[in-house]
Amino acid sequence: FDGSLIFPECILIFGLILLLMIDLTSDQKDIPWLYFISSTSLVMSITALLFRWREEPMISFSGNFQTNNFNEIFQFLILLCSTLCIPLSVEYIECTEMAITEFLLFVLTATLGGMFLCGANDLITIFVALECFSLCSYLLSGYTKKDVRSNEATMKYLLMGGASSSILVYGFSWLYGLSGGEIELQEIVNGLINTQMYNSPGISIALIFITVGIGFKLSLAPFHQWTPDVYE
Repeated sequence: FDGSLIFPECILIFGLILLLMIDLTSDQKDIPWLYFISSTSLVMSITALLFRWREEPMISFSGNFQTNNFNEIFQFLILLCSTLCIPLSVEYIECTEMAITEFLLFVLTATLGGMFLCGANDLITIFVALECFSLCSYLLSGYTKKDVRSNEATMKYLLMGGASSSILVYGFSWLYGLSGGEIELQEIVNGLINTQMYNSPGISIALIFITVGIGFKLSLAPFHQWTPDVYE
């Protein structure tokens, strides 16, 4: 069953559903439960990931998702950072009196997107997971709605993020066309070899657009204009 290969991700999805249910059916007195559920979901996801260590690499969901130890290292780091983020942000959220549920939902959803991105094995999954992570990052940067600096940073981040996503998709479309209509990473390589397009100018164009799109996402120079405002 393919679902067993994304069991850590399923735990996070279940945690997200629980957070939504508790937020809709309870009052502010249940805030400790919200922290507990989100932290427990992350810890359980880490545990499930560690139990899966050293298993054979597997490709599931018709080639869309790949599970191996290399991917799991990055998934573990993402989960660990998110687990540490929640207790470190408790005091700040209490001082600013911001809504806690939305913050926890954004953190867990961004974590989920990052985990799927680590195991993505085709262009569509890469883009959807990356945008899931990016959208939550936009929302987190604009979480303090009453702060003018936060609104300015969010607007700049959103506009540049949207532009970078468009550039990235355009690069993906070149790869898709040059490989003969393939979206899986290994099939793209095979398609480029079969169509003799691996030395064509189109590959250079595709790589340039993909590099620029990812450069914006990672705030690599000279595509880092949005970074100072967001970090501030």
